[in-house]
Order: sequence, then structure tokens, then C-alpha cells
Amino acid sequence: MIADLARQADEHRNCETDVVIVGAGIAGLVLATRLRRSGIRVAVLESGGREQAADTHPLNRTVQLGAAYSGASHGRFRCLGGTSTRWGGALIPFMEHDLAARPYLGLPGFPIGIASLQPHLAEAEDLFGLNGGSYEEEFVRQIGVTKFVPTSDPEFNVRFAKWPPFKKRNVATLFKSSVERDQGLEIWINSTATKFDVNAANGRIVSVTGSSEGYKSISIAAKHVVICAGAIESTRLLLLLDRQHGNKIFSDCNALGRFFNDHISMSVAKIRAKQIVRLNRMAGFRFVGSAMRSLRFELSAAAQEQACVGSAFGHISFKTENETGFDALRNLLRSLQRSKNIPLGPLAAAFRDVPYLAKMALWRLIYRQLLWPVPAAYELHVVAEQLPRADNYITLASENDCFGLPLAAVRWQIERQDVTTFAVFKRRFDGFWNKHGLRDIGELEWTVDPEGAIGRLENADVYHPGGSTRMGTDRREAVVDANLRCFGVTNLWVASTSTFPSGGGENPTLMLILFTMRLADHLSRHLYT
Repeated sequence: MIADLARQADEHRNCETDVVIVGAGIAGLVLATRLRRSGIRVAVLESGGREQAADTHPLNRTVQLGAAYSGASHGRFRCLGGTSTRWGGALIPFMEHDLAARPYLGLPGFPIGIASLQPHLAEAEDLFGLNGGSYEEEFVRQIGVTKFVPTSDPEFNVRFAKWPPFKKRNVATLFKSSVERDQGLEIWINSTATKFDVNAANGRIVSVTGSSEGYKSISIAAKHVVICAGAIESTRLLLLLDRQHGNKIFSDCNALGRFFNDHISMSVAKIRAKQIVRLNRMAGFRFVGSAMRSLRFELSAAAQEQACVGSAFGHISFKTENETGFDALRNLLRSLQRSKNIPLGPLAAAFRDVPYLAKMALWRLIYRQLLWPVPAAYELHVVAEQLPRADNYITLASENDCFGLPLAAVRWQIERQDVTTFAVFKRRFDGFWNKHGLRDIGELEWTVDPEGAIGRLENADVYHPGGSTRMGTDRREAVVDANLRCFGVTNLWVASTSTFPSGGGENPTLMLILFTMRLADHLSRHLYT
């Protein structure tokens, strides 16, 4: 059941359930539907509406205390489905070393290893219509393209992300029928979490209040509360909870709000193509069923440790020089991801380039790949892990939102250590490119000197925030434990990338889904024991 708090006749409502979830994005809807499979009653508070048409939302306004962090406004979406309504779609698990402690960088490890999450991988893939199969270089041999894609290099892991079809990327669409029919699941849209009532005797949350901008509210009593509101908002809500209760809940924790980090992305080289077909055959998207696979060259664990840098991967992309049928088709599919309405403009534009669409269909049939449009410019992009530091943080601002509550203030800065990763990647990838004879298909023309690039990295975040409610084993140095339960409140849980102690070398969405599924199983057992 979906209800709009702003349209309710009563100014205040009270209800009771088993679990309250704050946020109806990827984590919130995955968790809610998984809990319902166990018969657990669930209520969800979502601060946005059914859809977010604009690129930004007024409730995402933040105070910037450092460099411009564009993900604070453009990387967050308040609506059913959250960021999955605009999400690019790349799914790939972290490597084992991404979760391990890295003493050469002073980084703590995750309190669990990848093996604890592996049982949920097949379910996550099935949810998005993905085929099983390796994310590693075994995939190259499986599809018989060893002559195009170099493998078995000690400095770079060849990996392949999986991309769901556009129509399966929005979790609000995936769960639409079950959500609307399920009487044991209540989703309150336009309902922002504004207050947490805590029992002073046992330190447990008794109820959560959601408010609409029309001054209507709902108070939901529950046995457990899970915050799934995205990294920045989840952190702000924990800080608000602490302030609303005399700053005593997390008084012994040194981690709340600190160690905020993201991935940093930069185009580092142009590729002067000599053999466009071979370049396309190596780096173009591959189709497996209705989903896609994309190639990335990831700095190996041994190379990282040897150079004392974090994780990073490179991928080859292209930019069309003129508006093409590819651009129109991509815009059409992205519009369908946000809603099921077919926009006529992109549809008409796509059919104006029938020759490319015909070639693309034939190329896909023969090679099971995406045909790159011509002419185009080819680039090497590097995405690097930003190492978590205590002086990058989220705190409460002196300015308030429309509910009279403090905005989030974000202090984010790129430091010399972050840029060093790009320099290491450049030096080693240049050798990799030459060693494997890739100069025959294209010349790398390095456009950036990474050592001097720090001034060019403004707005280089890629909307993968993490670290500010990190998980761990020590309540003084972590906010949540291995099961994502807050040390300071025994019935409060956080399912967000903010719990990741470090960002690793991959997009974090699949890891968030795996952790959320694991949490659903843990909560289901917890509620019945």
C-alpha cells in the first residue's frame, strides 16, 4: 500500500508495525520486500513523492564546508526507487582485498569477508534480470575473446561489471505490483523522518515521526528501525537522533559523521584509434541475454600494496562528435528508467538515424556487442578510491530545512594522497598497454599529469559516498557492527553505503544490496527469537 501523507485528511496519525524503514530507495525497498517474505509487518517513510522529475530536490540542500561536493545535490533522489531512478546500473562485487584491513594505508577492514555475502549474490542478480557467471577474467575465455582482451597480468585484474536492462534498473518498477497489493507493507510518501522517540530506561527507539511539508505527521511505533536514506541523509538522521537526546547516544563514538569519502573520476588520456573495430571488440559493451557487461582494468592488490595506494580501475569510453542515433536511443531508455511513459522527442530522434540503428542491430547479432557510433572520440577514464580521512566529514549545519531541523554540512576535500593513485595507475597502465601490444589498435595520449592534477579535480566525485557511519567491531571507532546494528541503540540499524569503512575499487551498489539482503535475514531471525 502506498499512501501520500501530504494528502491525508488528519493532521496527525498513529500506527504500529514490526519494522520502520526510513527511505524507499534501493536499500529500503529491497529490505522491505525481503522482510515481507517472512510475514514481518513493515512501514516505510519516504521523504519524496512517487517520482522526482527535477534533477535536484530542495530537501537535499547542504552546506558545503570544503571543496564543492556535487553528489550532495545531484547524486541523491527522493522518491520511490531513490537513486535507482537515475542510476547508471553497474553491478560488480568488491574484491576480497577491498574488505580486508590494509595496514600499508592505515585502513581498517570490514568486520566480515566477501564469503558472508556470497550466498545472496544469485538472488541479487536474479532481481535485476542478470545471468550468473564470473565477473573476473574467466568471462573472457567463456565468450571466446582472448585475442581481443589481454588477461593474466600481475598488475591489472580484468573484470566485467554487469548492467541490468534499463527497464529493470528502477527498483520502484521492479517491486511495483507487490508493493501496491501488499496490505502488510505501508509506504508513506512525502513523509520525512523528523523525530525519534527513545525509551530512556532501555535506550531503544519507541517510534519514528514522519512529517510532510503541509504540517501533517504520522507517528509509527515499531520493534525495530532501519535507516536506508542514503549516505548523507542517513548520517544526518543519526546526528539528529543524537542531538534530540542530549548528545548522549553516540557520546562514546569517535566515528559518527567522520571518514566521509567517495570515488574520484578523471579522464586521463585520449586514445588515437588505429583499428576502431578491434578497439570496439575489446572495450565495447557485451550483451549477455538482455543485460550488458563492461570491461574494466583494475589495479591488482599486489600493485596497490607495492605502491601504497588505494584501489582504482580504468575503462574506455567514447564521446560522439555529433548528435547520433546512439545518443537519442540512450536518452529514450533513460527516460523509460525514470517512468514508463515513452517520450516522443527521443523516440523520433532515434529513428532519424536509421542507418546506425541497422548497423547496431547487425553488430549485436553477430558479435553480441554494442557498436560504437562513428565519428567519436575515445578516452581512458580512471576511477580511484578516495582514502577515508577524519577531516572529511558530515555534521549538522546552523541553517535549518523547512521542518526547522539542521541541514547536513559536508566537508569534503581531495588531498595529494588521493591524486597519487592516478599517477601510479598512469605509469603502470602505460606499461600494460605497450606490453600487450595494444599500441597497434590505439595510441594513448596522456592528457593529464596526475601529479599536478589536484587543481583539476573539483566536482570529480562520482556519487559513491561512504564512511560516515562506518561498520566495525569497536563502538568507539565504528557506528554499526557487522550486522549493521548501531552500537548506541539496540533496535536501530543502518543499511547504507555510509557504513562501508572504505570505498574499494568498485561501484558500491551491489555490495549495498548484498549487505541489505543479509540484514533482512538477520532481522527475520531476530524478530522470531
